[in-house]
Amino acid sequence: MRTATYSMAEVAPLIRRPVHLEPDCSYREIGIRSFGKGIFHKPPATSLQIGEKKVFAIEPGDLLFNIVFAWEGAVAVASEDERGMIGSHRFLTCVADPRLADAQYLYWYFVDGRGLKQLQIASPGGAGRNRTLGVDKLAAIMLDLPTIEEQRRVAKKLGATVRKITALRQSAERTRQEFRATLDSAFHKLIAGAPRVAMGEIAPIVRRPVEIDPDKTYTEIGVRSFYKGIFHRRTVQGSQFTWQKLFHIAEEDLVFSNLMAWEQAIALATAADEGCVGNHRMLTCEADRTRCLPVFLWYYFRTPEGLAQVVAASPGSIARNKTLSAELLPTIAVPVPSLDAQEWFAALHAKANAVELGRAEVDRALSGLMPSLLHHAFG
Repeated sequence: MRTATYSMAEVAPLIRRPVHLEPDCSYREIGIRSFGKGIFHKPPATSLQIGEKKVFAIEPGDLLFNIVFAWEGAVAVASEDERGMIGSHRFLTCVADPRLADAQYLYWYFVDGRGLKQLQIASPGGAGRNRTLGVDKLAAIMLDLPTIEEQRRVAKKLGATVRKITALRQSAERTRQEFRATLDSAFHKLIAGAPRVAMGEIAPIVRRPVEIDPDKTYTEIGVRSFYKGIFHRRTVQGSQFTWQKLFHIAEEDLVFSNLMAWEQAIALATAADEGCVGNHRMLTCEADRTRCLPVFLWYYFRTPEGLAQVVAASPGSIARNKTLSAELLPTIAVPVPSLDAQEWFAALHAKANAVELGRAEVDRALSGLMPSLLHHAFG
């Protein structure tokens, strides 16, 4: 493919359009997300709120760089949606010469690969967040550009691919949300009018003490907040546990982090967690499966009602001192419909999980597609 070499100053020079702020007018400032994720609009602001900083007009077609985060791909092209908006001095507006360069092509060039590396070199600074794109260094970046017709063809193809990827992701997300809504509706119908039983009666706290062997390795778990599951904190020799008491974790244990349960640090142990250990802050409840299923109990604690009971059982005035009480947890009353009803729900939940896993796999596949296309386009 035939190319010609130009500097950014030649193909897309910096153009500044200073805006004089009027006292009685409101203005919309833009921001640019990192990793090529586009422009966002800040709330309307008056000249008094904007203050003394210099601001500049944004026009559709501008190639925009956030000088503070350009090194991590904070690059975008303004659309008609940004007409009449403004940006501070931190946003560089470059205008492509239509005879030499296509703004969308340049955008794709700079968000990944060689172009992104050039922005990183042009953004000196020691710590990541202090790296600032230099105006002169941006202007000096050298580009090997194909013909304008080829640039437009490549940009058009990449844009069409992004639209298809977005549509696929939105479709998968709609399916996930619909299935989740069905699951929530089914659960609430099952627990309406169901008898309430204390946790201590159907899923008591169970401790399985570990006799620590200094020469043996142990994998210690933690529980993420916001229902994000169990993670494996570390795998170390027993000699590293100098004072903690450890307890075995079994598959389908309902695990509460006593420090963060109020923040939804509640999880169901999986087969991958079998044989791991938890310290004394991990409260493990083992369900009596002749009366209740672990997944049903876990789902209850994902509901506002269930979480409210956990919060009430976590006394403390300051958030970080709110600790789930091992004495109060067993007193929490949970709904217990028939075992047949719970098994029906568990099967529905398994289908919802399969949908979720499918959506995640689609997302992973789509995430790998764009880097591949960009590498093919720009080398």
